[in-house]
Amino acid sequence: MSRNRNLENLISLNARQLLLNQNDTFDNKQKVAALKKLPLHIYLICRSPKILIDIDKSKITKRTIKLNFYSNIGGIKTNIPISIKNNIKNPVKEIKSNYPYNYYQACFHNDKTHSEGKTSLLFKQLCFQNNTYNSVSDLEVLYVGQAFGKDGKRITFDRLKSHEKAQKIYYDTQDKFPDYEIWFLSLTFEPTLMTVFDPRTFYNPDLVDEDIEHVARIESNPISLDQQITILEAALIRYFGTSEFNKEYLDFPSSKHTSYSDVYDLDFNSVGFELSTHSILTRLFSKNVKPDFAHYDKYFLHNDSERKAIFHWMEEDV
Repeated sequence: MSRNRNLENLISLNARQLLLNQNDTFDNKQKVAALKKLPLHIYLICRSPKILIDIDKSKITKRTIKLNFYSNIGGIKTNIPISIKNNIKNPVKEIKSNYPYNYYQACFHNDKTHSEGKTSLLFKQLCFQNNTYNSVSDLEVLYVGQAFGKDGKRITFDRLKSHEKAQKIYYDTQDKFPDYEIWFLSLTFEPTLMTVFDPRTFYNPDLVDEDIEHVARIESNPISLDQQITILEAALIRYFGTSEFNKEYLDFPSSKHTSYSDVYDLDFNSVGFELSTHSILTRLFSKNVKPDFAHYDKYFLHNDSERKAIFHWMEEDV
């Protein structure tokens, strides 16, 4: 049974590296080989409207590039024109895009490639250059998964393509949301451990030796990597409320979940996460969470209101 401590411990899991890919990325052996070298801890399967480009309504001169992007949701086409300055010294001459107009190639006057890629990613980048943002770029989080399967094997980028949940979401999207596309957002993270002491809330001099021993035990018995990943997975499932495709950890946190028992065995007070998507120029949202670039939350591991109180002063001082 938990009780008050002079010192309370918190683990915060902070997303550091974000990569946004689509299904066809996993067919490119060179890209997959490069991605495999990166640590993959958590992946989100997301959905967003297709952002296409209308070449006939786009115009390029030596000074300006005017591109007409569009979405076609529910049979209603919405044009989104964007204008940027061309490079006067070495201007882009032409932008090519073939059906279904979700991939582009920009060329110089000598027909050498300037850039190429997904039109939706180009759209995000140009909006960023114009210091604007359009809600059509928002990603809806549908599923949260971790990089360790139940058999203990790591889930790598090439395995995401054939992932059971990914296939189900693909079929569901094609059937019910044909004007949308699926994206994989992969995350790596770093844990931050905090020890908090606030004598205004609670202080018992008889517990000093016990508190010192408790801190030493946490330092000498760190939470295992697989449990850290599970904690982050569970927290994100709870936060985004992805119950349609996630069936586990909907009641996070719970001492009944043995997959992250370390935080209970070490008597942590709470766990939390921080996720910023500014680097991918996209807001995340779900049926439970409004669109935003920054997402964070913390969850208390105990029901004891007195133990919760030690963190209230941190919020007040922010």
